[in-house]
Amino acid sequence: MFNLPVSAYILIGANLLPLGMAAGGDWGVREILPLYWFESAIIGFFNILKILLAGGLLTGAADGPLRKLKEQRFGGLAPAAFSSLMFAGRLFLAAFFTFHFGMFMLVHGVFLFGLVLGGFKAGGDGLGSSFLPALLGVKWAVLALFFSHGASFLLNFVGGGEFRRTNARQCMAQPYSRVVVMHLTIILGAFASAMFSNTAPIMVIFVGLKIFTDVKAHLAERGKAAGQASQPPRAEASAAPR
Repeated sequence: MFNLPVSAYILIGANLLPLGMAAGGDWGVREILPLYWFESAIIGFFNILKILLAGGLLTGAADGPLRKLKEQRFGGLAPAAFSSLMFAGRLFLAAFFTFHFGMFMLVHGVFLFGLVLGGFKAGGDGLGSSFLPALLGVKWAVLALFFSHGASFLLNFVGGGEFRRTNARQCMAQPYSRVVVMHLTIILGAFASAMFSNTAPIMVIFVGLKIFTDVKAHLAERGKAAGQASQPPRAEASAAPR
């Protein structure tokens, strides 16, 4: 048995449903591609929570960069005032991320639901005619992916204390590399649907590659967090006056 964190097994399990549906020929482009768009939205949702929690709600409990910032630049500021200042900054970054990531999602959503899934075809009712049916068609897979990302958030970011060792800027950048891969899948899937009548084998390959990429990125993120956990004490010790 592979020595993986519990959240990695949950992630793999959540992705087995679309893999099985694609392998059985029940799901194709019209199910797999919207599913990954919805997963991108799920990732964005939990990343907003990460930004708001980054560094700890109370700075007195924070480790690493946030504590070092307080000691170096705001040493004379009361802890409560510093906490309020930092949380206001996180609120601003969360709002900025919501706007920027939302625009990113909107552009790809218009491409997917309007063009690939036919929402803008003659006689169509716009995005609404393809968005809701797509969501209902993959609702159980969406719930499974939501549970997977929620479990990782609770087990690793909150329960594992990763929120204490990170900052809001780092959280802002995290989703984009993973989401870019998903949206490249959407674009490639759109071309595949136009070129081939039977896209089931292609979807199986896409889903398999997506699972591999997800697990690799997840383990890299956990490894980075574990590395950060061992760095703050050494950094603080080296910064101490001699």
